[in-house]
Amino acid sequence: MRITKTELKYLRSLTVKKIRAEERKFLLEGWKPLHDALHSNFHVDSLYVADSRTTASEQEEILAFASSRNIPIQEISEKELRQISKTVTAQGVVAVVEQCRNLFSADVLHTASFVVALDEVGDPGNLGTIIRTCDWFGVDAVLMSKGCVSLYNEKVVRSTSGSIFHLPIYEDIDLRSTLTELKNHAFTVIATTMNGRPLAQTSMPPKTVLVFGNEAKGICDSIKTLSDHQVSIQRFGQAESLNVGVACAVFLSQWRLAK
Repeated sequence: MRITKTELKYLRSLTVKKIRAEERKFLLEGWKPLHDALHSNFHVDSLYVADSRTTASEQEEILAFASSRNIPIQEISEKELRQISKTVTAQGVVAVVEQCRNLFSADVLHTASFVVALDEVGDPGNLGTIIRTCDWFGVDAVLMSKGCVSLYNEKVVRSTSGSIFHLPIYEDIDLRSTLTELKNHAFTVIATTMNGRPLAQTSMPPKTVLVFGNEAKGICDSIKTLSDHQVSIQRFGQAESLNVGVACAVFLSQWRLAK
């Protein structure tokens, strides 16, 4: 069954932030992320596969699994794919997925040991990298403050490479009140700053919330004041700062090596 003009118009509309928010849906590109979405608690609405592509056996398995769940699968041309996104043609598949809104309370983290909190991280690529990094190192959850870029921004979804489906992510968090609540649940709050205690000399307590700040402003003063410790990565060269995604990888690697 081929995609209709109306459906193509709808897919294009999901590249607009306002429409994504109203529809509570987003576009997903690529076979690996699609596989992860189908095996998660997200609901995949529909699939669109390039009619000129020869699918590999693992891709046929993904389509068969989607079909077994009664997910509509339609053909779409390469030209039509290019009208939706500049990147989907690399793999020739796009899906419409319903947004998943996780409701947060401190109780949901009662078994957690390590949480990453983000204070107004604004760059989509950085957010996607952080989520993918948290997935790699086995972080229990990610908290996104109000003011962060949308989790369902196309570049965020793409750069997570499927990790958006692997771990709990909570959006629009009132970070100050949430961190206060977590401190009352025995969590230690560590703020990542430029002038804190050296990371190499810092141990991560059994229940830790590690906070990363905005690319330009860093962590706001009220969160710094609330934190139990401020920790920094030692600088050896002359660079002014580290990208927040890179910094996240360094901190989480140190945490894992110390366990």
